[in-house]
Amino acid sequence: MNKNMSFQDKMEEVLRKVSNRAYVEDYIKKEFVTDDGDADLFLNIEKREDLFDSRTVDQQKDLAFDVYDFIEEKTAILSSDMKIHLHITGMYLSPREQELVRHLLREHYAIELNKIQKQFIKYRNRIYTLILFGILVFLIYTLLFFLTDFTFLLEVLGFMFTFALWEALDCYITDFSDVKSERIEITQNLLLDVDFEHKERDVI
Repeated sequence: MNKNMSFQDKMEEVLRKVSNRAYVEDYIKKEFVTDDGDADLFLNIEKREDLFDSRTVDQQKDLAFDVYDFIEEKTAILSSDMKIHLHITGMYLSPREQELVRHLLREHYAIELNKIQKQFIKYRNRIYTLILFGILVFLIYTLLFFLTDFTFLLEVLGFMFTFALWEALDCYITDFSDVKSERIEITQNLLLDVDFEHKERDVI
C-alpha cells in the first residue's frame, strides 16, 4: 500500500480488497473447507465449565452460551448448502457426555428452528393476505370504475390497493427475507456432525 496515499484512499483500497465475495470465498476455503467440499470447525474445550452451563441441572442441562455463540459466529459465513463437521477437542469426555453434547446441540437448534418457523409462517401468511386483499380491492376498483362516477371511492380503493401491495413488498424485504435466511442457518447448525478429539485420559 502506497505510504503517500491519503487515509480516505487507503480506506477505499482496503474496502475494494476485502468487501467482495472472492475474498470471503478464499478465506472460507483456507480456513474451513476440506477436500470433499465439507467444512471443518474446531472448538477447543479445556474445562468442563467452558462446555456446560453450570447453572443448569438434570433435564434442563444445557451447554454454555459461548459454545452456541462460537458455532453461530463461525458458521454464519459458510454457504447454506455446506455440511459442517464440528470437532470438539481438548478435555476428555466420556461416551455418555459426548452423546449428551450431541443431544443438547440438536435440542437447542430444534427449539430455535421451531421458534423461527413460527415467525416464517407468520410473515408468509401476512404477505399472502396482503396480496389477496390487494387483488380483491383491485377487482372491486375495476368493477366500480365502469359502474360509478364516485371519484372519492375510487381514489380510496386505489390507495388501499397500492398500500396493500406496498406493505406486502415491505414485509418481504424487511422481515420475511431475514427470517428465511435465519431459518436456513439454524437448520444447517441443527445438522452439525459432531466429533470428539480429546487428550488421553489422565491415569490416576
